[in-house]
Amino acid sequence: MWVSASTALLDSIFPTIMLEFYKFIPFERGYRFSVEDPDGNAKRDEMAVILYPGTPEQELMVMGTYSVTDIKTNLETITMYTADKDGYKARYVIKRKFKTRKLSTACLKSGCG
Repeated sequence: MWVSASTALLDSIFPTIMLEFYKFIPFERGYRFSVEDPDGNAKRDEMAVILYPGTPEQELMVMGTYSVTDIKTNLETITMYTADKDGYKARYVIKRKFKTRKLSTACLKSGCG
């Protein structure tokens, strides 16, 4: 009983998850892919293209980014990558994410004098 109930719940939630957090768009010579953590702490975007199709030089090139935020330190690591016939190349940036602070109306009025 419990298994079928949880399966039904998952079946009802899964389409929403797929629509909101996952996108896959195929096209004639490649694809575009995006997935995001529901909490917003991780995201990945990727695109692949077949270069020089139908020729001896034909190759697949993949490029994308993924980012992960550490919620304890508020540091975001962003990795940008490409993969092609010459191999996988990645670069990354680590930056601190700042939270936007909201000031109350009373606080803003006190600054006016």
